[in-house]
Amino acid sequence: MAGTVAHRELITARGVRFAVAEDADDAAIRRLLRENAMEGAICVTFEREPAYARGANIAGGRDRTIIAFSRDRLVCMGRCTRRPTWVAGQEASVGYLAELRLDAGALGRLDILKGGYRFFRETEGDNPAAAYFTSIGADNDRAIRLLERGGLGLPAYEFLAEFETFLVTVARHSRRPLTVASPEHLPAMVRLLNDHGQRHQLSPVWSVGSLLSLEQHGLPLSRFRLLFEGGELVASGALWDQRAFRQTVIQRYAPLLSFARPILNAVGRPFGLPRLPRPGATLPAAFLSPLALADGAAALLPDFVEGFFAPAVEAGVEFLTVGLPAHSPEAAALRRRFHLRTWRSRFYQVQWAEKSVVDLRGNRAVYFPDVALL
Repeated sequence: MAGTVAHRELITARGVRFAVAEDADDAAIRRLLRENAMEGAICVTFEREPAYARGANIAGGRDRTIIAFSRDRLVCMGRCTRRPTWVAGQEASVGYLAELRLDAGALGRLDILKGGYRFFRETEGDNPAAAYFTSIGADNDRAIRLLERGGLGLPAYEFLAEFETFLVTVARHSRRPLTVASPEHLPAMVRLLNDHGQRHQLSPVWSVGSLLSLEQHGLPLSRFRLLFEGGELVASGALWDQRAFRQTVIQRYAPLLSFARPILNAVGRPFGLPRLPRPGATLPAAFLSPLALADGAAALLPDFVEGFFAPAVEAGVEFLTVGLPAHSPEAAALRRRFHLRTWRSRFYQVQWAEKSVVDLRGNRAVYFPDVALL
């Protein structure tokens, strides 16, 4: 595709201008996120109010957002967050590609997507990440068909695994009290998080500094809870409410689900089934994150989750969001204990013509990134 690159900008032959987002682009970015929903049986927008920058550069990650303007209107965006990540037991710099949005008025403009990917690669320059990955909703058939087909000037999307995000309804009882984290627990927490990470693919690398930095994004150490067995730390996690800077907003339901929503809510309430909020509502949820379990401790996850119910009630949180590898022992344990709403997504490694330094694929790899950092 013809075009010119100057400084941090590219202008294509069709007059689309690509740039790296700056503070002055904040309002336009938030408008694009609000107005362009992720389709599915439950149609949602992932928003970043009141300021996009509030949710950037979390836990040592480095964000770069690429934006595209056509006739002075923002029509496309995409974010890359690069952070130290565990891959095959080793630390690597991995980029996660997220928040790809194409304005409704620009649907079908493949040239914009191609230009955005080209510009992103050029901004990475001679210092790319060791690998890049992304996630796509499992029910987003149109995107999956386009990206898995390959070619057309787009990078290759190589399927890695499926991942499940669960909504657990917060109840007003807890079977097992948990220990509130304090500074003396930090070394053991970091060890457990990194031991957990090294046993999986794409988990973040943690340090005492990166854990404490989460307080800047609404997660002080006092929100962490710990589970000990025989004096050993076997589970660590926190109630992370991100609604102050990131929101999941319900836009609409598929017609049949919309019709059945009042009935499902009424019937499901006695059984602890998560209610379906009204369209326009922000999902009253918080993440269970950063989450780590000792090797062989998957069966303890349901008790650990229940230990967060009391602080969730105090915080006005109705749902706990837990992200787990599909078909994992942890996911099976949650299903046995709770009635859940589930969103399934698909992870892909994104490859340009020049192959990544690190191949994320592995015959026995279990992909377990932190859902709150995606």
